[in-house]
Amino acid sequence: QDSALAPTKASLKTWWNHFTFAQRLKKEVDEKKDACGAEEEHHVFGKPLKESLKYASAQISTANANGELYVWGYIPVVVAKCGLYLKENATEVAGTFRVSGSSKRMRELQAAFETPPTYGKHLKWENENYTTHDVASVFRRYLTQMPEPVIPHDMYHLFRDALAKKPFNQDEVIATYKRLIRSMPRANQYLLLYVLDLLSVFARKSDKNLMTAKNLAVIFRPALIAHPTHEMSPQEHQLSQDVLEFLIAHQDWFMFDIPPPPTSKPTEGAEPVSDLLGSSDEESGGWKLISRVDVPKKIGRRRTTTERSGERAPPIEAGGLSPVVESPPSRSGSIVTVTRSRTLPSSKKGRLPEEERHAKLVKKQKRASMQQPRRTPSGGTTTG
Repeated sequence: QDSALAPTKASLKTWWNHFTFAQRLKKEVDEKKDACGAEEEHHVFGKPLKESLKYASAQISTANANGELYVWGYIPVVVAKCGLYLKENATEVAGTFRVSGSSKRMRELQAAFETPPTYGKHLKWENENYTTHDVASVFRRYLTQMPEPVIPHDMYHLFRDALAKKPFNQDEVIATYKRLIRSMPRANQYLLLYVLDLLSVFARKSDKNLMTAKNLAVIFRPALIAHPTHEMSPQEHQLSQDVLEFLIAHQDWFMFDIPPPPTSKPTEGAEPVSDLLGSSDEESGGWKLISRVDVPKKIGRRRTTTERSGERAPPIEAGGLSPVVESPPSRSGSIVTVTRSRTLPSSKKGRLPEEERHAKLVKKQKRASMQQPRRTPSGGTTTG
């Protein structure tokens, strides 16, 4: 049994590559601090999550059954902008998160997200020359340079214990992770769910981008679930990677566990949201009405990366969350608004795939009925 647990040469090499990557990032931060001194103060990279949100936050929006758009959380602008870009441009690029971008362009992009007063909120990708690997590397760099992983240190062992015993019951593990995610600090909860959603999009396209849930778990483990006591123990990393792989593969179960927004009609003249997450949001869930949108009557659920036709999908309760098509960030006050999509960006805008197929079917049936011969009273036929 001891020999089975012993790290292989390949796993040790993988651990060493990711360890040196993390150390290199920390060294860059320290060198930049020494070079800049007190002249340049950073508020985003290398800062605690709650602190960076005070300067650069983006809203995550969803809609209730009445078609009212609500803000359910806030994530860092760098995560929202890079995440949206990657969903739209990088899902079919091989090795998106494995291949590093240009050091020069990465420094420039990071500087854009560190520059006040907008901190990259108004960045227009079409006017820049960044590659998908540049954006993916900066996205990963932000998460890796956080002083504490997205899953807080005090919850590290709780997440690992859920998968420690083999074999495990999948339904029980999902229920445990739902409970743990609900108990996380809200800022960490929102960020974790957004990142899991993004990674699951890439995992579903792994036949083209080579980023399977397992590969993504190896790459993002240091940023999402790590602990100082295990950092120098590569044999401990496998369980953490298993946890992250499970979370990526079943992320939809956790997204649907978000408490639904209010379904009652709001008061007239509701104001757009323009403030940051406050203590009241921490307690109530942060639901705030921003507008009314058109929501499809029938809301479908996309399959998780491991789900097959024989597995049961989580039920969607009436009045629950409705996915909103993700669009480029728009400004609401001083905050970027990013609405979330549960599907890859559609090539045809303004209509869901189900509606497109239904419209084509109706059109085909109508054309066939017009061409069908009509019967006369005498029993003959005539054409129109």
